[in-house]
Amino acid sequence: MIGLACATLSCDGFGDTDFVESFRMLPQIGFKYVEFNCWYPRTVTPAKMRDLKQRCEDTGLVPISLHCTSFGGADGMDRSRDAAHKIRFMEAARELGVTRVGATGHARGTSGGLQAIIEVLQEIAPVAEELGIELGLENHEGNNLETIEDYEQIFSVIDSPNVGIWLDTGHFDASNVNMDNLIDRLSTRVNHIHVKDNLQKGKKSFTRFGHGTTDNYHVIDRMLALGYSGYITVELSPLEKETIFEDLVVAKKMFERYETTT
Repeated sequence: MIGLACATLSCDGFGDTDFVESFRMLPQIGFKYVEFNCWYPRTVTPAKMRDLKQRCEDTGLVPISLHCTSFGGADGMDRSRDAAHKIRFMEAARELGVTRVGATGHARGTSGGLQAIIEVLQEIAPVAEELGIELGLENHEGNNLETIEDYEQIFSVIDSPNVGIWLDTGHFDASNVNMDNLIDRLSTRVNHIHVKDNLQKGKKSFTRFGHGTTDNYHVIDRMLALGYSGYITVELSPLEKETIFEDLVVAKKMFERYETTT
């Protein structure tokens, strides 16, 4: 099963907009599945999960995942807060009726680095297993979660089947990571795919779909050949508000070939 989703940041950007544009645009474009980027206090409450669930029912959208703020913490108190934060998001996911929660890390070398992420995961992975939630570690350029070796170090300690990689194609390109090598070594740990387009390998330069050099088709084709099943989420880095709708129409046409659900 492959479902094609769109992340709310594609429509609403990075502000606290209550997903107004996402609920307006996505049904018009024809997206069925939606991933919510919940980065603000009001977006993690039980009341907001009830609100999102109702608005999805009203608009015909189906929620598939929650994207929350970064893993890690500079000291024990910060890591305790982070563990509590991720546990709350797992509870929120169940309230919304989804089984996927993802986040990236902090800037590389900050907030306790990779070790802090590992320490938090050691505590919350059993919770994810108990609640039936898949946790995703999303790579970002210049981040504590960035390279193949970062993931291998994590998985050498964390062997839970409920912890995996949210593979972000554009960010791996920006970090100059060879995604064929990543797939060769870690394909079985990928539990979610984000597609993005980047202008130049080795430099963060996100662009409209079809304007960059990221070989999204190759990555998806390889993952499907290896048995990947789940969702592909379109993440359009918002550039100009005036073209977002048209840019997402292009993205939908590019990737709907992979969808096996309706």
